[in-house]
Amino acid sequence: MRLTVFFLLFIIFEAYSVNSYSQNQKVRMNKGIATLAEIIRQIEKQTDYLFIYNEREVSLKRKVAISTPNGTVASLLMDALKGTEFSYTMEGKHIILTKKQVEGRTPTQHKKRITGLVKETSGEVVVGCNVTVKGTTIGTITDINGKYSLEVPEHATLVFSFLGYKSMEYPVKAQQNINVTLSEDSKALNEVVVVGYGTQRKALVTNAISSFKPTESNMRPVLSPSELLQGRVAGVTVSTGSGNLGSSERMSIRGAASLSASNEPLYVVDGIPILNSNASLFNMGENLSSMAVLNLTDIESIEVLKDAASAAIYGSRATNGVVVITTKSGKEGRSDIRLNVSTGISKFANKGRIKYADSDLYVETYNDGVERYNRQNGYTVGTSGYVVPISNPFQGMPDTDWLDLITQVGHSYNVDLSFSGGSKKTKFYVGANYNYQEGIIKTNDITKINLKAKISHEMTSWLEVGANVSGNYLKNNRVPGANIGSTIVARAVEQRPFDRPYKPNDDYYLGGTDELTRHNPLQILNEEVSYIDTYRYLGTFNADLKYKKFSLKNSVSTDIGYTYDYVYYNENHPYGAGGGRIVEYNRLVKNILIENIFNYNDKFVDIQLHFPASDVAEDPDERTSPVCSGG
Repeated sequence: MRLTVFFLLFIIFEAYSVNSYSQNQKVRMNKGIATLAEIIRQIEKQTDYLFIYNEREVSLKRKVAISTPNGTVASLLMDALKGTEFSYTMEGKHIILTKKQVEGRTPTQHKKRITGLVKETSGEVVVGCNVTVKGTTIGTITDINGKYSLEVPEHATLVFSFLGYKSMEYPVKAQQNINVTLSEDSKALNEVVVVGYGTQRKALVTNAISSFKPTESNMRPVLSPSELLQGRVAGVTVSTGSGNLGSSERMSIRGAASLSASNEPLYVVDGIPILNSNASLFNMGENLSSMAVLNLTDIESIEVLKDAASAAIYGSRATNGVVVITTKSGKEGRSDIRLNVSTGISKFANKGRIKYADSDLYVETYNDGVERYNRQNGYTVGTSGYVVPISNPFQGMPDTDWLDLITQVGHSYNVDLSFSGGSKKTKFYVGANYNYQEGIIKTNDITKINLKAKISHEMTSWLEVGANVSGNYLKNNRVPGANIGSTIVARAVEQRPFDRPYKPNDDYYLGGTDELTRHNPLQILNEEVSYIDTYRYLGTFNADLKYKKFSLKNSVSTDIGYTYDYVYYNENHPYGAGGGRIVEYNRLVKNILIENIFNYNDKFVDIQLHFPASDVAEDPDERTSPVCSGG
């Protein structure tokens, strides 16, 4: 028992001694004005303390006065932080800097729990109804019994919404139980959606189809149609390979169907199955989207077909779902002239979010590792394997902001002009678009030109003919992506802070040598020409026959795409091999589709009958030819 008490007293005494010693460690600082960053650096350098702080709350550039330059860590911090909005606490060998709590804050808003039941007009409970607090992200859904329970702020307003029903709002007030009866939204349920070989009322296929209609208010400055769906269609996940212009899209509908094979859906534009192959023929580190050549302002609606709704129409190609894109047409009884001109800018987001080591810290940390390595392995100066410490050859000069050297503020311009109109028998739509975008990486830009004409005419009561053609061109001046040795962003952020891109004689410092640890990113951008020209023609000519409840649609559709991929490395490029290199790829893709679709529609009492039958012939063809030469 005495031995146990002795050890307890010994441990307590040791802990107290260490803590007292740490707090009483002396620090030397020059008297005057210093930044918090300088104070932190000196304390960490002269003691065993480490600082913990939130950069969003604590500004390291804040200047403070030091009146007692020599003293303990605690006295120095008390003196420096006196009169500021910051405070500190000591926990062992850690010093935690925080922002002082502002007195007189508004008291926390009281909350109350609201419960209730959601039913439809027939008395059936609604399962999965969204119950949210208006203007917030607070919400829940009803359970299998139609009940919900939600903790909400006082004076909140609850919003009840469910697909196919009208949304309703109820102020909470003093109530603790709110029961709601939703009524059907007949307008939404009777909306017609495209399902491949025809159309359907939304009420009949609401679980298998999602629809999105682009408008001026929800349009985004993106290149690919699939990017318009990002975050807007339930069960659809959309992302891009990188932030470079024209980067390929990745879309999955209701989750990934395969771990190794592609999860991309089938794209259908005005009835034409689109071959969405990689637009990049020469490997520049990432795939590019062949859908980016299309004009987004021509799109009337996008339907996403899921599960059996897609497989029943397009077969095995629709394993991952189908994205049906319908372009605009003229409207009966009206004539429209639309001119849209827009401009914008883009920049590297949160560039200063990641803090990089300055030259002094880099050299100090690197040489510390070198010293430990040599000592651990017994290496000395002159022995094989000895690693030489580094020094800053540009001492006294400012560090190089490599990320700033390769990035720019990108400007974009878009001009869209369209004419549309129609009568009872004839409808037409003619559109043109010019789009130019600069990327956030220097030399990266895209130019896109689109022309479209769509016309339909009712020759007789039983015959309607039409044509729908579009010509599209896209030029992408690309930059190397992430999966290649010349990847731009990585080659910039991996450089040492004191290194320079140019020598005094304006030659490049070379990567992979003592001059630079990595390829010079400015040398890569300036000494290469890399672009892709994409031409795409989509055309459909149709003749539709109608007689009472029968209809027969006959059409010939063509998708022709030509891609020219050009890469030139001059003799100064890291991959130019001293004499330069040229790579050219040509690809021609053709797809001809002939369709004859028969439909019978009828209704008996409350039973809707729809019998489709089709005869489809499709002939896809692709040819690719590469040419490569080097000095």
